[in-house]
Amino acid sequence: MNPFHPWTANLWRIAVLAFTLLAGPVSAELSLDHQFPWSEEAVGFELEGVHSLEAAVRRDQIHSGLEGQRFYETRHFFRMRWGTRMFYVAGIQYRSKAQNAARDAALAMNKHAGPMAGGGLCAVFVYDEQLRQVAKHDVQLHEANGRTWCNGVNALASVRGQDALLFSISYYLTDKPVAKRGQDIGDDWRRMTVLLTLRDQDGRILIEQDDACLGNPNLYKDIGAARKALMACQ
Repeated sequence: MNPFHPWTANLWRIAVLAFTLLAGPVSAELSLDHQFPWSEEAVGFELEGVHSLEAAVRRDQIHSGLEGQRFYETRHFFRMRWGTRMFYVAGIQYRSKAQNAARDAALAMNKHAGPMAGGGLCAVFVYDEQLRQVAKHDVQLHEANGRTWCNGVNALASVRGQDALLFSISYYLTDKPVAKRGQDIGDDWRRMTVLLTLRDQDGRILIEQDDACLGNPNLYKDIGAARKALMACQ
């Protein structure tokens, strides 16, 4: 019998397809860049191209009853290619509604409102090509039973071979005394990196925080250290 008979070839294709399906989902190619489709002419310290995404973030924060900051740390704003689709992603730090309310109440009495547990948040926002928000994730910090204040976004990067992002942030504990001298500010800040997986569920983009490998809290202060840890977990 000719081993290359047409029906034999079809059986071989079916077998390969079945093996692929049983092997599990295949990761789509995910990458980040700063190649925005709008103008990138420099304006002051920011890029005009980033301002469109920045305006979208501000719009949605205000719509949610939060404060829309005038300027975000836009170096953590990216265009994201995910397979054949295009998105925009932003890593930002912002204050919760409760923290803003406490600050306003204190200001009305000429007082200062201290940091509240969970009052500072670090989040990743995902937008489609029309700059409509399609996903958002607030980083979950498990140290000190959530008595934390996320105060900084340090890096955002893709993960090779995974539909995922690495997000490096800084935070401090709200039940610890605040620094009394300027030179002491930052001494007690924690720095860690979280793994955020992305998946498409019936057309909806979902972001899930996966702490199985890196842990929460962890001591991976930058993207490079987190990548090495992920490789060791494989």
